[in-house]
Amino acid sequence: MVHRIRRHPESEAVAAARCLHGACAWEAAPSLSVGDVDDQCMAHTGLNAQHTTFARTFSDVALVERVEGAA
Repeated sequence: MVHRIRRHPESEAVAAARCLHGACAWEAAPSLSVGDVDDQCMAHTGLNAQHTTFARTFSDVALVERVEGAA
């Protein structure tokens, strides 16, 4: 059986980020726009010059489908 995986047609990918500087608890507001999250990170660095490293995450809902006719 052959399958494929793709983003669920009723979902959208969401980007988020968090600061990795020491005990900083800052997190970007999740957004459908990676650019918006990047802008939030750059603004955070603008206010906190040493906070230059972020963990970015991207999530969506996936759908696995059987490929009909495939061996």
